Amino acid sequence: MGAAPKKPVLPAPRVKLPRDYVRRLERLVLQLAAQGERREGLGQAHLLGAGEEFIGHRPYREGEDLRRLDWGLLARSDQAFVRRTRREAAPVWSLLLDTSASMGIGSPGKLSQGAQLAGAIMAAGLRRGVQVQLKSGLGPAFSLRRGQSLGLLLSHLESLEAGGSSSASPEEMLASWRPAREVGLLVVIGDFVGLGLSDLKPHQRPGRRMVLLQVLAPEELDPAAQLAGAAVHWFDPEGSEERPGRAPGEAASVYERRLESWLEGWERATRSRGIGWSVGASDMPFEKRVALALEAR
Repeated sequence: MGAAPKKPVLPAPRVKLPRDYVRRLERLVLQLAAQGERREGLGQAHLLGAGEEFIGHRPYREGEDLRRLDWGLLARSDQAFVRRTRREAAPVWSLLLDTSASMGIGSPGKLSQGAQLAGAIMAAGLRRGVQVQLKSGLGPAFSLRRGQSLGLLLSHLESLEAGGSSSASPEEMLASWRPAREVGLLVVIGDFVGLGLSDLKPHQRPGRRMVLLQVLAPEELDPAAQLAGAAVHWFDPEGSEERPGRAPGEAASVYERRLESWLEGWERATRSRGIGWSVGASDMPFEKRVALALEAR
């Protein structure tokens, strides 16, 4: 009986946050909050600033801020109601972070970039007052509420490992998980190898926004520029196949055409379904992608 195939060693399986990550994170959260307040003043929809968007009424509860009371409705009906906002109606942001083996490649690793994106979005949500939760495997989601330490989030992110014993791909997590109805924002982060629109469809519903943040290694997005004809070592991080050699020009051209077609397919499909989508390299600063992800489409 033969031995089981040995899986290749992943070059970047663990999350490594930049040394200045916390400082950059705090600065970004403050910038997003300020932008949201400006948008609120202009009456523009925004995930970070449209929390006070009026969507209805509910009965007044003793001790609530009287500034939220609808005095006009009180005068007409002699009953106390407060204005219900979108922030109150959708108090949960859920994120799914791909931790499958294919996220353990790149320089920096794709999982490290995914963790930076997830941490920034969750920090922005906490600043806004919503509950945030991160699912990165088949076990329970990691949840935080406003007032809890940001250090808990950072420790959790740094504990993640691509291809680890509890890792899972987005399609595996989506198939086994049913987010609560009050989830107003669902963010999926990964390289999307194996993910399809059919995996996302059961989780779409009115009032819930879905955002897809695709992360690829620099050498995956532009192998010609990154490798410059150097000898390469091909391997399947999800399996056991390995193939040393040099990237021939013809094979590189085929790869680039397929990559372009794949990404264009994601762009068309998500746009037609009202889903936010972007793709970026694992060495791209997280700030810009997070700001764009939280913009209303």
